[in-house]
Amino acid sequence: MNRNRLFNLLAVLVMASLILTACSTPTPVEKIVEVTKNVEVTKEVEVIKEVKVTEAPAPKGPVTLVIWGEGITAGQLALDASADAKAQYAHMLVEGFQKENPDITVQFENHGWDEELRQNLVNAMLAGTGPDIIVGEGFFKNFAALGAMMPLQDIDLSNAIPGTYQGAELNGKVYGLASFTSVFGFERNCDVIAAAGLDCAKPPTTWDELLGQAEQINKAGAGNYYGYSLQGPAGFSMGSAFRLKVYLLQAGADMSKPDAETGLDYPYFNDPKAIPVYEFLRKLEKQSVPGLAFEPDEGKVYSQLFLGKSAYQMAGGWHVQWAKDTGCTNCQYSAIPLPPGGQAATVVVANVIYGILKTSKNPEAALKWIEYTQRDEVQALVFAANGRIPTTRTALEALRPSVDPATQAYIDLLLTGKNIQAMPQWVKNPQKVWQVYNDFLIKLFTTDTPVKELMDEAQAAAEEAVK
Repeated sequence: MNRNRLFNLLAVLVMASLILTACSTPTPVEKIVEVTKNVEVTKEVEVIKEVKVTEAPAPKGPVTLVIWGEGITAGQLALDASADAKAQYAHMLVEGFQKENPDITVQFENHGWDEELRQNLVNAMLAGTGPDIIVGEGFFKNFAALGAMMPLQDIDLSNAIPGTYQGAELNGKVYGLASFTSVFGFERNCDVIAAAGLDCAKPPTTWDELLGQAEQINKAGAGNYYGYSLQGPAGFSMGSAFRLKVYLLQAGADMSKPDAETGLDYPYFNDPKAIPVYEFLRKLEKQSVPGLAFEPDEGKVYSQLFLGKSAYQMAGGWHVQWAKDTGCTNCQYSAIPLPPGGQAATVVVANVIYGILKTSKNPEAALKWIEYTQRDEVQALVFAANGRIPTTRTALEALRPSVDPATQAYIDLLLTGKNIQAMPQWVKNPQKVWQVYNDFLIKLFTTDTPVKELMDEAQAAAEEAVK
């Protein structure tokens, strides 16, 4: 991590703990706080000496609600909803909300996703220019732990699918709700499977069956096609970890456990139950398209199956349309194969959560927005807009009869799944922790070092990262 980024992160930690409990006051109040914080960074020291805090006055009359939204919806606002069905969701969100609340003007902005979004948010908070509402997937609990997020008091959660807001739930409080989501299922290219002499109508249901079929497909393909597409490590990217967590959960293992002090996620990279999982993945990687496990472009990894180069892969709900758009007319979907004695499990992905910053100038309007995203008429437009899946039970039940069997399978996972989880949000230094995990995966796939030895080494490095 470079010094500027560290400085920004440190400053926001300090500022959040001091000022993000701001309440409405009749007039602006400025506070000056002296803070000194020393952190070693490659034998250098950053010192934060002063933080200026300004509490904004409560607004009166018409308000502008500033929302940092995700890029697909932001881009669709520029399209004509009457001519483009995919844009109807975006226009319903903004125009429908404004029509219902004529005193509120929505300012919807795109500031990136994942690490780019996180960094832009940190910078905005440091500069005192943060929005009313933020969007995200993997950092809500971290900001909530800093006191930067407003809990959603008295909001009705009975219609929401629990796994979709798990990533915004901390110590019994919910700080955000998802507007749309997806989960992982299993995808296969029947043309490749048939070419290898296998029956695509009988997909593998166990890890042993998957490995056996992948080996047979590799042999039959003779370098023209392969048994599996495995996304591997790339920097501090979470793409591979998203999919591998599913296999861990199936075996009753995990990569994290709750931190007793904060409730955030503490690394647990040496869970003994994970040993057979990584041994299985090490074998599975050998049946994957050569070099694919180290391809940083996620699109290239998963399009191999659509192009007839691979037979099986873990797949999000949006893969159904992606496969069709790429020309795979014989892609089919089924449950993810299970280990011996394993349990069905999946992970939410592309899970877009809205939450309210404590520094929001318009918290009441912000809460109205979040509640509006959960409405049946709004949720009904999600699937047509971006191929993602609604997050409320009533919307899922209403959508199911009108979609293809593959999408129905993903909906059923959300409606009936009992082990739907979100990704970890590390107690400290998330980039460093994910880098440690990906370094572990590199060694897993490129060496013959015993798995337990690699896991213990990764755990030690992760513990050092969160000190």
